Amino acid sequence: MEDVHWLVPTLAATSCWALSDVCCDYAIAGGDDDDAPPPPDASPQMKSQEKGDEQLTPEQNAVVSASVAAAAGLSLFAYQLKQKGNQSFDRDTAVAMAAGAVHFCAYAVELRAFRTASSTVITPLLQLSAVWMTLVRVIQPVAALMVSSGGSSMDEVMPTDFYVATAAMHPFHLAAIFLIFVGGFLPAAKGDVRKFGTCSFYKQEAVACCVIGELLICVYNALLHACTFKREDQAASVLRFFVASRAGNALGCLFAVACIPSFAHIRRVRRCGRRYVLIAFLGECLSVIGVAVVMLSYASFHEPAVVNAAEGGVQQLLNLLFAVSLRAFCGFGRAVTDVWTKLVSFALIAAGLALSAVS
Repeated sequence: MEDVHWLVPTLAATSCWALSDVCCDYAIAGGDDDDAPPPPDASPQMKSQEKGDEQLTPEQNAVVSASVAAAAGLSLFAYQLKQKGNQSFDRDTAVAMAAGAVHFCAYAVELRAFRTASSTVITPLLQLSAVWMTLVRVIQPVAALMVSSGGSSMDEVMPTDFYVATAAMHPFHLAAIFLIFVGGFLPAAKGDVRKFGTCSFYKQEAVACCVIGELLICVYNALLHACTFKREDQAASVLRFFVASRAGNALGCLFAVACIPSFAHIRRVRRCGRRYVLIAFLGECLSVIGVAVVMLSYASFHEPAVVNAAEGGVQQLLNLLFAVSLRAFCGFGRAVTDVWTKLVSFALIAAGLALSAVS
């Protein structure tokens, strides 16, 4: 029971993310169900001129997210300066800033999925990060064996901090990958597993964006674990990572606004309805709180794949409960369809996540 305390911040973080996903359902322009086509890129501008009450685009929501993250990072940085004075810029700080930029890219990509799907379809797809993390656990021991057979040590190729595989590949991991793969894609396929064999299925915006985004999230989680696990002052290392990663997140946002054409219309956010901007802001506040809290889990437990597995399963279940409840009782969010398919998806993913944590 000595390591069970990491579950508390995991449950708190996943609750925040589940609610944040429902806020994205409400704030981002898209249809009211999972069959909705993506809105044309020009439509927010045209409609806002007529109504002045339009929803946000994924890019606008991403900038709101980066703004909230930057504000949180600046606040904690001021706290750091007050407590400890000047802060040094070392390897962990540089890695944390790079991780923050990766996190912004991942989130910006995944927000585009809300154009064509609801959070109850997207959240199962977000569990694919556990597949990527499991594959990393497989690759690293094999790579270590190959390097050692060549007369070198793994430390010469990769710092020990970045070695996330604490145990060799277990046969259960193959079953875990299969279950998470099927369960993650099942709601997007509307329960028809035959679609898994078609290229058109993987070209869907929601599917493609989540697959790419979760690969980036896997990278972020690995860097987070490398910078915070087994540090002398764990609380300080978590705080430093959060501040530096939020700085990297803001820099990534500034680069996107300056260089990526789809972010060019970001100034039109003032034409969006205040209620949508407010809900987006609330959702991003919850998301940042979750990001900060879950760092305690990765810093407290020796196996990042286990933490990743736990947060994935709990987030999916809570998201489905929140989405159904808020829609039924408050009319908030998008319509939840194929509930039984999503429950089957949860069961498959939960089983897969449990197997992925086997050492």
